[in-house]
Amino acid sequence: MGAVKNMVRGFIYSGIYAVVTIVIPLLTFTWLWNMVVEGFPLSFEQQEYQNVIFWVTAFGLIITGCAFFTHSSPKQSIRKAVFALIQVLVNCLYIWSYKFSGATNIGFIITDPLMGFIALNIQQMVLIYMGIYFLTIVIKVYDIFDFTINREKIREDRMKA
Repeated sequence: MGAVKNMVRGFIYSGIYAVVTIVIPLLTFTWLWNMVVEGFPLSFEQQEYQNVIFWVTAFGLIITGCAFFTHSSPKQSIRKAVFALIQVLVNCLYIWSYKFSGATNIGFIITDPLMGFIALNIQQMVLIYMGIYFLTIVIKVYDIFDFTINREKIREDRMKA
């Protein structure tokens, strides 16, 4: 029964990660791409839009797959710790892809009569997230060492329960 419970938990977390890393960003960027302010359509380059959508979808799918393996593994197992570390590293690449796909520095041109230019720059926020993820990587590496060193004790505790 424990294996079925782990698989269901893995599918649930995969669904959550798919919504958070793929669906919400796609809807947000599509909404921004089609935005109209006071009768003037805002637009950014088609290539920038496609680039952002590609990287968000690609890394979102990888994160979703890693989330399944991370959350379907037994608690305090080496497999869970390794997949959690891989997932955090892929999350770092996902956040970093926002920077290089152009999503953190989007310029809008107000097109109707050429009225002006609006720029949205959130690169500093990406750097803050990267700092937080660095600390998370340290914790996940510690978990791998902890679960490896205390492997026998963890197995004994599982047998007692």
